[in-house]
Amino acid sequence: MSQGETHKKIQRLLNEGGKGDQTAVSYIRTKLMLKGIYPERFGPDTEDLPQILSILDKFINNLLGR
Repeated sequence: MSQGETHKKIQRLLNEGGKGDQTAVSYIRTKLMLKGIYPERFGPDTEDLPQILSILDKFINNLLGR
């Protein structure tokens, strides 16, 4: 199983989606938490879970259009 991909995707959402705006970053963090994904629990060495990666991919596509 892979490691760190969840962390990378969360950081991408916060950095690219937040665009340096703390309100936007707070919104993204809240949306993640409502989906059961707590950003502080995922570090570079955390095992990736397919269901969480799927949720993050959908969120990235919706928010960033990629």
